[in-house]
Amino acid sequence: MTAHPTTLQPAMALPDPNRSRLLALVVLVALLGVADGVYLTLVHLDYDVGRAGMATACYRFSSTGCSVTAGKFGDIAGIPVATLGGAGALATAVLAAIAWARRKRWEDPFRQAVLVLSALSVAASLAMAAVSTMEGAWCPFCVAWYGINAMLGWLAWRARDGHIGWRDAVDDTLGAPALVAAVVFGLTVVGTTSWYHARHDALELERDAELVPELVAELRKNPPFKLQTGEAPRKGATDPEVVIIEFGDFQCPHCARLFHGVEEYAAKSERRVQVIFAHYPLGKACNPNVDDLHKFACGAAIAAECAGRQNKFWEYAEQLFAHQDDLDREDLRAHATEVGLDVAQYDRCVVDPSVADRIGADVELGAKVNITGTPTFLINGYKWTGAMPPSVLAGVIDGLLAADAAAATASKP
Repeated sequence: MTAHPTTLQPAMALPDPNRSRLLALVVLVALLGVADGVYLTLVHLDYDVGRAGMATACYRFSSTGCSVTAGKFGDIAGIPVATLGGAGALATAVLAAIAWARRKRWEDPFRQAVLVLSALSVAASLAMAAVSTMEGAWCPFCVAWYGINAMLGWLAWRARDGHIGWRDAVDDTLGAPALVAAVVFGLTVVGTTSWYHARHDALELERDAELVPELVAELRKNPPFKLQTGEAPRKGATDPEVVIIEFGDFQCPHCARLFHGVEEYAAKSERRVQVIFAHYPLGKACNPNVDDLHKFACGAAIAAECAGRQNKFWEYAEQLFAHQDDLDREDLRAHATEVGLDVAQYDRCVVDPSVADRIGADVELGAKVNITGTPTFLINGYKWTGAMPPSVLAGVIDGLLAADAAAATASKP
C-alpha cells in the first residue's frame, strides 16, 4: 500500500497583504467610532444639565438635534448608550490591533473576535435605529455611528478566516480575546462613567449659580396670581410658606419631570410646603383652549380625579406619569387596580358628569393665568412655564422668598 503524505497547515504563514490592510482599516474605523461615542457622551451631558454646548452642532444637520441621545432609551442603568458604544468601539480597535500584530498566523482567534464584536455593533445599530424611528428623532451623529458600525462589519468580514464558521468564531472569541475585550470595555465604561457623573455635578453647580438669580428676576417681573383652587388635589403643610400649584397633563413628558421634581423638593425641603395639582389636559374633549395634542389626556385627568375621590390621587398620578404610553381606557382601569382602588366605584365615577365639571374648573383657572403650554406652575403665585430640576427649584424658591421679604421690609415706613 502506498502511503500518501499528510499536508499540514502551518502555524505560521506568509502575511496576507490584503488582510493586513483590512485589519489596519478596522483599527482606524473603530477609532472613529470611539470619537463619535465620546462626542455623543458629551452631547448627552449637555442635554442632561440643560445647556447648549456640544449639542449645537447637531442642530446644523437635524431639526431635532441629538435629543434622542438623552431620551428614555438614551441610557442603560444610568450609563449613556453613547458611552457603551464608544467602549465597544475601543474594544474592537484593541482586538483589531492585536490581530494586526499577529497577522502572520494562519489562524488567529483575535481575527474571529473582531468579526464577532463588529457583528454585535451592527446589531446594536439596528436596535438604536429602531428606537430613533419610534421616537421620531434622528440624531445625525448617531446615524454616523450606524455607518461606522456597518463599515466595521464589512471590513471584519473581509478580514476573517474564511474557512471558520460562525460557531467556531464565537468559540474562539470566548477565550483570550473575550478577556481582553471585557477588560478594555469595563475599564472604559467605569472610567468614563465616573468622569461623567463628576462633571455632571460640577456643571449643575455652575448652572445653578448662574441660572437661579436670572430665574428669580424673571419670575418677579409680573405680580403673583392669587388663585382659588377650590377642590383641586393638595397635600403637605396646612399653614404653608410655599405653595406650588402645578398645571399638568398626564400625557406630557415634561409634566412628569416637573411632578417628580416637585415631589423630590417637597420631601427634602425644611420649609412648610403645600403642593396643589390642577388639570390642564391638552385635549379638545375637555379643554377648548388648546389644539388636540394628547388624545388620552382628558380621560387620564378624569381617572385621576376619580382616584382622588378614593383618597388615592397622588398614588394614581404617579402611576400615570410612570406609564405615559399606556393611557387608554383599559389601561386607566388597570392602573386603578394597581393602586388599590375600588374598581366598581371607579367605573361609576368616570361617567359622573361632576368629574368632568371638576376638570373644567381647573381648565378655567389655567385660562386665568394665560397658560400657553404644559407644564406651567406657580410658586406663591409667580408663574413659570416648563420643568425645573429639584436643585434649581429649591434655589428659585429661596430666592423668591428672600426677594419678597426684602421688598416687604423696604416698603415699611
